[in-house]
Amino acid sequence: MFKKFKGHYSKRKTHKTDRDVMSYEDMPLDDYEQEKTEMSPQAVKKIVLGACIAIAAGLIVFAFANRDKLTWENISNWWTYDVLGNAGHGYPVDIIGSEVSSGNFAVSQGHAVYASDTSFVTLTNSGTEVARLQLTHSNPVMKNNENRFLTYGIGSASYEISSFDETLYSGNAENKIYTGDVASNGTYCLVTEDNGYLTTLYAYSKNNNRIYKYSFSEYYITSVAINKDGSGCVATGVSSDKGSAVTGVYVLDFSQEKPVSTYKISGDSVLDCKYLTSDTAVLVGSQASYIVKKGEKNYKTVSYEDKTLSNYCFNTDTSTYTMALSRSGDGRSVALISYNSNGEAQYTINTEHKADSLSVYKGTVAILDGNVVYGYNQKGDLLYSTNSGTGSKKIVLASDYTAYILSVNQIRFIDLDSVSSDDTAQTSKQE
Repeated sequence: MFKKFKGHYSKRKTHKTDRDVMSYEDMPLDDYEQEKTEMSPQAVKKIVLGACIAIAAGLIVFAFANRDKLTWENISNWWTYDVLGNAGHGYPVDIIGSEVSSGNFAVSQGHAVYASDTSFVTLTNSGTEVARLQLTHSNPVMKNNENRFLTYGIGSASYEISSFDETLYSGNAENKIYTGDVASNGTYCLVTEDNGYLTTLYAYSKNNNRIYKYSFSEYYITSVAINKDGSGCVATGVSSDKGSAVTGVYVLDFSQEKPVSTYKISGDSVLDCKYLTSDTAVLVGSQASYIVKKGEKNYKTVSYEDKTLSNYCFNTDTSTYTMALSRSGDGRSVALISYNSNGEAQYTINTEHKADSLSVYKGTVAILDGNVVYGYNQKGDLLYSTNSGTGSKKIVLASDYTAYILSVNQIRFIDLDSVSSDDTAQTSKQE
């Protein structure tokens, strides 16, 4: 009836405590501890050393992939303004001056930057003002490339080269400036009018010494893009042939006197251009976009296929560009088409909306239709939609779900994930 223990009670093991603590395996923890195999110090050292080597290798790969951005100036700016100066979002921030055009607003390395009719202003991601530099251009133009900014006045000869927090150089071109561009290493170029030619391009080193000059006798140069390392540029100009628009394209190397290549595009005018890679530039025209590669005899035409150009966005981080092409005459029903540097379509998103402004961040595409933001993933799923506030003019994505908005009188910051409403969109987050 009762289970008997072997041996006399006097021979039974006495308990060390009233009750042994049991592990999940129904074994006393004291016995469990005794069965554990202890790791030797040498083995621990090998594991720690292997982990350190793996982490170091990862950091080396990351640093190599971002070697052009990991400069002392960039690291110093990040530590000073984003780490030490981050005190929480202070947006919206009123703009300084009476007007900021859409082309004069950008987000670069976490900073919101704009040029108004009175000032060049840089803001941190917390809304803190990093710099407010005076401008004397009543009609300014701002070009930027990472941590370098070129500002000049249309019809003026004066210009400035700035970093996030200071004016690095103020100068005067030989004649009135038509257009220009700047590289992240400080090299920049200016296109000016010329008494003996239609236009002349000047290139300058980061020390503001002139390193190149080329004069154009056939075309008025209206757009220029400097390549990533500042060693050359692509310039596009307009002329006419029997009443039809003709665009001339020049690929220039600042170490060579003559152009590397020239092209002629008939029946279209180029509005803007940008280098997507070190040797590949995309030209945005009224009727098509064009891919120009250094050293190649021909350019590639990417037709809009009877659609109307509504907006466009360059994404140098992914070497892509995105076009908003309207299927209707009023600018609505836009197709958002992303292309790689070879002009090959990567994906198409069909919408019923306008694209008053367009921004791309990695796999997210956002458009501004009036005062409403719509965001999509590459599959065309609507991720969010929300009101951006009255007077919205431009959207720039800072991440998949955060954006800066330029309005007629403010710079705003929006967390699109938290403000998106089921009343306006069925949120479908990316995996």
